[in-house]
Amino acid sequence: MILSISPQHLEARQAGSLTHLDAGSGHARVRIYNGVQPAFGGPETQLLVEVALTKPAGIVAAGVLSLTASNFGLIAVTGQATWARVVNGNGEAAFDCDVTDTAGNGVIQLESTQLYAGGKAFLTALNLG
Repeated sequence: MILSISPQHLEARQAGSLTHLDAGSGHARVRIYNGVQPAFGGPETQLLVEVALTKPAGIVAAGVLSLTASNFGLIAVTGQATWARVVNGNGEAAFDCDVTDTAGNGVIQLESTQLYAGGKAFLTALNLG
């Protein structure tokens, strides 16, 4: 199946995603895990760190939704970051995605995917487009 949509449609889809993330009184959050990424909504593996997003959670420009962290996350458990679940302000799962270091092409990028308990995790990129 091939789907081609207009730039205006893409912009509207991304704006809808941003609205969904900002739903609820809380901030959307990025929860980073180790292990094998399950099918969407499947059981989570070991949670390494959680990072809150700003509210609004980001901006939409040129068909790309760029999410922004409100601060760093304090790493709770040592491990290798492999995937993430992004939840909206109500804590509902919005999407799952891969995590890589800045040399990779993951949806979420960290300086390093090797995380150490007690350290700080900074999101260097989180772009959907």
